[in-house]
Amino acid sequence: MYLYLSWTDPRAKQAVLDATDAYRNGSVETCRRPCSSAVELDRDQVQFLPQYSCCDSIWLPSIGIMNAYELPGGRLQHYDFFVDIEGDSGAVGWSTTIQAAYFTPMYFRNFPFDSQNLIMQFQNKADGVTQFIPSATSTRWLIEGRGDIVSGWNVTNIGIYPKQASTQDRMKQVISEFGISANPDDPMALTGKAFDDDRPASRGVFIGFDINIRVTRFGRYYVLNMLAPLFLLVSLSFLTYLIPPHLLEARVTLDVTLFLSLTALQFVVNDQLPRSSYPTTVTELILMCYAVITFAMPETILVYFISESKPIDSSQENAIRISTDSPNIPLSRRLTWKTLSRLWRSVRRSKHSSKVAFAIDMVSLVLAVLTVILCSLAIVL
Repeated sequence: MYLYLSWTDPRAKQAVLDATDAYRNGSVETCRRPCSSAVELDRDQVQFLPQYSCCDSIWLPSIGIMNAYELPGGRLQHYDFFVDIEGDSGAVGWSTTIQAAYFTPMYFRNFPFDSQNLIMQFQNKADGVTQFIPSATSTRWLIEGRGDIVSGWNVTNIGIYPKQASTQDRMKQVISEFGISANPDDPMALTGKAFDDDRPASRGVFIGFDINIRVTRFGRYYVLNMLAPLFLLVSLSFLTYLIPPHLLEARVTLDVTLFLSLTALQFVVNDQLPRSSYPTTVTELILMCYAVITFAMPETILVYFISESKPIDSSQENAIRISTDSPNIPLSRRLTWKTLSRLWRSVRRSKHSSKVAFAIDMVSLVLAVLTVILCSLAIVL
């Protein structure tokens, strides 16, 4: 990331002229801070352009990165000073590159259609700074070419948000939201009356700014490589209801094959899913596919027995009636068995059991299709 800060300092022009003259005439052995890190100073140079000047005595703000997790050891940290040498405006500009690993919470509930706010928090640590004022932003800086800036993500926006609050208010906000307030008897409490009265720092002012980088994940990649295979597998399970009910082996074989295929696909998908404490959209879609494919198994067995059932005779019907009317069976269980036996007898009495099985298959097919469509819309939206 390139960070550019500008301010007004009437002393800057003269400080650069004095430091540069001192280096060129040999009054100082080295220039500790050249105005540009990309150029080596030449004592024989006569111009005062930034790339040929020395900025040893120029005032520079001290800014700390609050949520930096790690600074790479081999990072290149270029910088450049821009000072109005020709005029007397006192305008100063300073640009630098920042390479670091930052800590910022992320929310993956809508994966792979999620957007994230990557926040970099900066705090002023120098005297003389009263506020930060946002200015220009860009997702690219002097880099040409077409293509993705970041693999898998699209940088959509960059925002700068100044922050200015008392140290006490800032501390109270953080602790009240993420922790527990201080004990009243704590002699050096972070928050509370002891802190307000006895700590001069409580009267200080927190001055800083946040850089918010808005990124959106490229969802098309995951749709083609993750979601499309899921929906193709669950769509193949609809063929189960179109296979004749008496072909039990064919229907069960198809369901088991699809279930195992979905399990194998899940192992591949899990490697690309973010680890979070809540289910993502893809996780819920996978569970829905498991439910739809699994539902076809008991439905297949049911329609098979219905299609293969034979009409019962009077002796079998009397035996069923006697068993359900036995006084040794609790009343609630007898009522349940009576209802089920009547339903089963009505099916077996029917001369059109194959049509009943076909009707159950068609109703199950419609329910499965509606379940996939409605659940997918509810999960994604």
